[in-house]
Amino acid sequence: MKKLLAILLSCAMVIGLVAGCSSGDQNPDSSSPNPSSSAPAGENTEGKTYKVGFSNVWVGNTWGVQCVNELEAFLKNNDQVSEYYIYNADNDVNKQISDIEDLIAKGVDMLILQPISAESVAAVVEEAYDAGIVVVDCTSPLSDVTDKYSVSVVAKDYDFGYVGAKWLCEELGGEGNIVCLDGMAGLSSAVLRMEGAMDAFAEYPGIKVLASEYADWDYATAKPVMENLLAAYDDIDGIWSSGGDMTRAAIEVWADSGRDWIPMMGEDCNGFLKLWSQYKDEGLSCIATSLPTWLFAYGAELGLEILNGTYEGEKDIVVEIPTITNDEVDDYVRPDLSDSFWCGTHMSEEDIQTLYGNGNDGSQGLSGEGVANDH
Repeated sequence: MKKLLAILLSCAMVIGLVAGCSSGDQNPDSSSPNPSSSAPAGENTEGKTYKVGFSNVWVGNTWGVQCVNELEAFLKNNDQVSEYYIYNADNDVNKQISDIEDLIAKGVDMLILQPISAESVAAVVEEAYDAGIVVVDCTSPLSDVTDKYSVSVVAKDYDFGYVGAKWLCEELGGEGNIVCLDGMAGLSSAVLRMEGAMDAFAEYPGIKVLASEYADWDYATAKPVMENLLAAYDDIDGIWSSGGDMTRAAIEVWADSGRDWIPMMGEDCNGFLKLWSQYKDEGLSCIATSLPTWLFAYGAELGLEILNGTYEGEKDIVVEIPTITNDEVDDYVRPDLSDSFWCGTHMSEEDIQTLYGNGNDGSQGLSGEGVANDH
């Protein structure tokens, strides 16, 4: 219970930061949501229900799976949601465009999306917006290509990369050789995280980046990548990771190598936290930065406020990046849940246990239809 309270308190603090956010990334000229999509202020919305559609990039790792589970848990438990549709584009732009067109045809009141490519989906997103649909953009910004969306919820991916890299450099005293486990080629989150990391490394002339390899934020992909890096370099002093479930693989490979522990950056995946907690007394030092898995659910919550005519926040919301340190890891790790669980959740304990208890990895989803399938 103590751990759960700590997690909920941490998430509440992040939401407080979000609510008060007024960063320079926001666009003051387009801060009002789509007026044709919201109820007039003061209108009685009691008993009113809405249809919601979600177009996702892909669920290729455990983070992506839990993002969908967080959203479905919110939609399933909300009395104002009469129907919801969850589509997985499987990283195919053409399918995402087709999915959004289908959701428009289904007459959804709210469209939530994580765009694969803002430029590629801008036209169909504008079509939805012009049809009076509340458009909620999550994790990957649309603002550079269109202002026809109702609200955007993104994280500071640049800070994600910078904070972890800065910590790594300081752990090494400003001297050492780094290898990088990058995310998915071309995706804006990966690009921004790497930019942040490289800017941090540039502040320390004694830091050298030996290699950077894409591992798609995925445990299974990262493991052979890390094995190859260890075979290629005898003098690795630290590991920077773009997050996801890659650092769990790095720790396992490193433990098998018998080399002395080095500092590593990761994210708040339970499998990583378990290994970190297990080996920290032997010399493993880590930091976990986090892109919260509840961003889609939070976007849906704001979208309902827009539909109800009660939303008073900014159009572009930027979520601060939470971190977990060596002193805090034992307050977040959940030994009773599977490796696939992510600690910064807003789901109820009942839903958490259903999805991630008894060895479940969450991929079955709350509906039982599987999060990788359209439903």
